[in-house]
Amino acid sequence: MARLETHLEKAKVFQKGADEATSPEMQVEAWFLGAYHLIEACAARHRIHIQKHQRVPDELKRNPAIFGGKTAQVSEAFQYLDREARAKFVYGGSGTEADLRLTRVAFETIRSCCEEVLR
Repeated sequence: MARLETHLEKAKVFQKGADEATSPEMQVEAWFLGAYHLIEACAARHRIHIQKHQRVPDELKRNPAIFGGKTAQVSEAFQYLDREARAKFVYGGSGTEADLRLTRVAFETIRSCCEEVLR
């Protein structure tokens, strides 16, 4: 099982990558990966290992103690990053500036909730 520190370090690397990205595609993918590792770090606090990004919504639903009352908020934000933002920017070319702003909001929502859990 990956350790909490490992996920926090990876999240930091991807957040830095998003900050330094030269294209929206790279920024969106870095936010997505950073969010995934932040969620994994929070899960690790509860001795849970999600293992794959596709399992995040189900694992959060199965383990609501990870985020408590913010479980749905985190799950929805992560699903937006995974299913909508990545589809528009990483796999396709239909992402707009408004979509990029929504993507950043989704990432910041996850980061904020994770910071509360990890305090």
